[in-house]
Amino acid sequence: MTVLDVVSPPETRAAIRLPLLVGARRGWFSVLDPASGLDRPLTGVTDWDPTRSPGRHQLVLVTTPCPSGEELAAVLAAADQADAAAVVVREAELGITAAAARPRVPVLAVDERVGWDDIGTLVRSLLSGTRFGAHGTNPTAGGLYDLAESAALALDGAVMLTDNAFRVLAFAYQGTVDELTSETILARRVPAVVRERLARVRSIVCLDVPGAGPRWAAPVDVGKVVGGYVLFAPGPDTPDSAPRMLSDVATAAAAWFLDEPTGRADEDAIRAELLRGLLTGTGSLQALTERLGTSRQWCLLGLGAHADAPAATSDIEGGLARCARMLDPGAATAIVDDLVFVLFPSTPGSGPADFAERLRRRASASAGVPLVACVGRPCATGDELRVERGSLRHATSVLVRRPVPATAALADLRPHALIAELACLAAENPGLLSGALDVLRRDESPRGVEYLNTLRCWFDAGCDATRAAAALRIHRNTLRYRLQRIEALCAIDLDDPVQRFSIELQTRLLISPSGGRVETARQARSPRSARRSRHEGLGGYG
Repeated sequence: MTVLDVVSPPETRAAIRLPLLVGARRGWFSVLDPASGLDRPLTGVTDWDPTRSPGRHQLVLVTTPCPSGEELAAVLAAADQADAAAVVVREAELGITAAAARPRVPVLAVDERVGWDDIGTLVRSLLSGTRFGAHGTNPTAGGLYDLAESAALALDGAVMLTDNAFRVLAFAYQGTVDELTSETILARRVPAVVRERLARVRSIVCLDVPGAGPRWAAPVDVGKVVGGYVLFAPGPDTPDSAPRMLSDVATAAAAWFLDEPTGRADEDAIRAELLRGLLTGTGSLQALTERLGTSRQWCLLGLGAHADAPAATSDIEGGLARCARMLDPGAATAIVDDLVFVLFPSTPGSGPADFAERLRRRASASAGVPLVACVGRPCATGDELRVERGSLRHATSVLVRRPVPATAALADLRPHALIAELACLAAENPGLLSGALDVLRRDESPRGVEYLNTLRCWFDAGCDATRAAAALRIHRNTLRYRLQRIEALCAIDLDDPVQRFSIELQTRLLISPSGGRVETARQARSPRSARRSRHEGLGGYG
């Protein structure tokens, strides 16, 4: 490992606007007095020192404990004269500040739980982001990916951002990637051959990895500790200024690692990204379980909005993640293909079913939307969970169309989920539905619907004419007459087991999304049917 002393050229006077800082961390700042307005440039941060001017466009931190009214008046006067960006005081000092002369620069109050060093880190992070194009860096999982993408574009290579446990939190790349980078991204963890060297990094370094070529690395300093690392695999057109730019990336990433009152929301976002990666095949179960804690087996739960539910609210993922975490701290929540998935540690007995029902009820109340839940079997590998995801998707599409929102086990719905999956295949390949029942499907008279519903009820009754007639509220002889007419119209023999099976399968695939009725050519063109097909909502599969 070669440690390079990177000497940065004099920094350009990068600037951000003050509202970006105020909005970057929810709950950190409150505006005590906007003075002439918050839309002011901000180029740096400095502690208040009565022996020197604070500097133009600087954020002035009044770190003195319990300053007097006279001291605060002096700060405000000096800040005004220097054209500072704003003055920051503790919330406990609001009364003293209010008693001082009316300020001509904005005054911000900062939460007692936020350290002065954290404010400095946040300001430098936002300023560094502007130097390579990551304007408006926000400290969320999505913002971290934006940061990686901006850096990869500027550096022309592969950029990976990790925490101090070497778990990959975000990545982006230009062009193709080598085998080591691919392994790191897929596993969402830095390989052991690099981890040992990375753990000793305290400044920008170039790591010579045998068989993989050079890797640049920079620590993400958060105060006096290393919060994470930036790994960079250079490309053919990486500029000579890469070390300096990498330093800016590390500084910009520091804001994301700050320990703040809203840190749980960021943790939920990390878990969501890892779970999405696992379920879509770009991540690993190992990377996620290292975040959640060890467990031999995991259960996957699908949540969807009931068919009669109103449109889902915004930030549905964040709200459901909070509900799941309150019930089990080891849970992760993510939306994949418009369906919410929750991964949680499996427990013996009825534990998974109880968790699913409690989460469904709590999440329904929180989101203001009636939800259904389907919980899968315990799984031990990522491949098993990915298979389970597909089955849960189809099973949930069955649940959302039932009359009452409920929780069910995937094992109890597998036959229905299989039919739903086959229906999806038939929708993509309409020729699969062509056959003997085309005569009834294309019949625009009420008879087409009547005969198709007769077939469905007969199959539901296990081909028992007495039970089917009772379900349809008709005489058994009437049912038998209808079956004979169906055989004659469709040229089929319902006594033939193979024909009977194919007709039953086709009938079930033709059942409309609203459940229980069959959609004919006439109904498919009706406005009511069109409105039903346009239903949108969480997990609203047709």
